[in-house]
Amino acid sequence: MAFSSVTTQPLPFGVEREKHIDLLFRTFHRQIRPAGDTQDLTLVLQDRGDHEGPANTHTESKTLGKLTALRTVTRLHITARPELQGPQCVARRTYSICSENRDQLFVAVEESSCMCMQCCGPARSCSLRGFDKDSECVFLFERPLRADMCCLGCCLMEIRAYTAERELIGTVHQRWSMFTPYLEVCDSEGISAMRIQGSCCNTRCLSEQELQVVSTIGESIGRIWKKWPGYNDKCNMDHEYFGLDVPQEMSLNTKVLLLAAAFLLNHMFFEMS
Repeated sequence: MAFSSVTTQPLPFGVEREKHIDLLFRTFHRQIRPAGDTQDLTLVLQDRGDHEGPANTHTESKTLGKLTALRTVTRLHITARPELQGPQCVARRTYSICSENRDQLFVAVEESSCMCMQCCGPARSCSLRGFDKDSECVFLFERPLRADMCCLGCCLMEIRAYTAERELIGTVHQRWSMFTPYLEVCDSEGISAMRIQGSCCNTRCLSEQELQVVSTIGESIGRIWKKWPGYNDKCNMDHEYFGLDVPQEMSLNTKVLLLAAAFLLNHMFFEMS
């Protein structure tokens, strides 16, 4: 029985090690072949593609049709649209998602309950649906109810990203940290792809904030920010302007996951109403 329990454990490096060795062998074999033989080069590039991005190719191929607008994007501006003022309960919020050229790409609609919005505030459970210019749903973010300012390592913040067909793209989890914001971005299989880190003791009162997106090897690959757009005498929405900066070559699924992380961070640290 003990032998069976040991042999059924998954190998820590098995398949990845074999792929890596195969990749090195093909690269070496290609170098000693004539320059005109490009078959092995194609195989090497295909093998490299298997390791890129936090989400698998099968999932990403199903999001390409409706999210191609994100392929060339390097910056996303997210602005909350002002709602009606007065003593009322609005359980829905609308956000405009624009590119670096301020061209509107999507409209995100947040839906929650009136009680959850008023009583739970930043820790509320909600769903965010993204719609393109043709009013078709292109992504779905779901956030479960969690405890705000929790000092223990349980009930931490989380948001899940889905395609329009409700296929999981990945999740963003808050990890316990004493003073600094720390979130982990995982693919659909739960494998950590990158993390998000902020400065010590973030507070909502700051007019400008910035959190770094860091790869698993510690390289900075993007940032999520909040800025003050300026005084608006018509509505108090100065705090509802945030966004993210990402490299253009980043995969679509990764950009969608970071977009979900931006909304989660807005609830956790940016939003003030």
